[in-house]
Amino acid sequence: MITVVGHSAYDYIFQVENYPSINHSSYINEWKKCYGGGGANISVGIASLGGKSRLYTAGGMDFKRYESYLRKKGIELILHKSNNKTARAYIFNKNGEQIMFFYWGASKEMEKMKGIPTDYLHIAPCHPKLAIEMAEKAKFFAFEPGQDLKKFKKDELSHIVEKADIIFCNEIELNQMEKLVKLKGKEVIVTMGGKGSVIYRSGKKIPSLPAKVIDATGAGDAYKAGFWIAFMKGYEMEECCKIGSVVSSFVVEKIGAQTFPMWDEVEERYKKYFGSKA
Repeated sequence: MITVVGHSAYDYIFQVENYPSINHSSYINEWKKCYGGGGANISVGIASLGGKSRLYTAGGMDFKRYESYLRKKGIELILHKSNNKTARAYIFNKNGEQIMFFYWGASKEMEKMKGIPTDYLHIAPCHPKLAIEMAEKAKFFAFEPGQDLKKFKKDELSHIVEKADIIFCNEIELNQMEKLVKLKGKEVIVTMGGKGSVIYRSGKKIPSLPAKVIDATGAGDAYKAGFWIAFMKGYEMEECCKIGSVVSSFVVEKIGAQTFPMWDEVEERYKKYFGSKA
């Protein structure tokens, strides 16, 4: 089983014509409310692909329907209940680009949550205090600072990076971390959107797959869900990244971060683009 710690949120995804300048407006062509949050996205992805996942997260007074949905997915849920509203992400898409605003809401109380023992752990973006406590009690873990990287003090980041078995980040986060901590010799997977991903230590590049991008929300989370499924099946690092790329290519084709394929669909697309069965 893979434990995932991180945000659960309601995503409000908007398709817009233009990003307005200050004191100006623009039109919204379409919008949709979806289940989201990095931690929940990864956990749902693992479950959808046939794996076993446990989600450690915070939910607000308006979380009941989301909670029911997660349990129906077969996810073991450890929930910190808050009297605040559940976290929210407001995402604006324009021609493949995104601008996002994040409201922490109930996730602010992650600071009060305690670390729990785990064998395999993915630390998605969350409060630094909780991330460190979880890292201390994990036998094997991956760390993903994500948009919450700026919340980590230098010593906190250095401590968790030193202990991490795998680190996931994008190019911007990589540049920020390299200024603060030593990454040499670490197993770092750098995702680069449409340019694919790269295994930092070896420099091995993994291509992205052709896809009609409707909404890139959760593409990175889908990659990590696919990676973990492959990792738990015993695949080598390069194959894990390729499977992550395949899963991500499905999710960007629909609106919402939790539009995951079935495992047989992943195998079929993997074979089409990489020439062998996953």
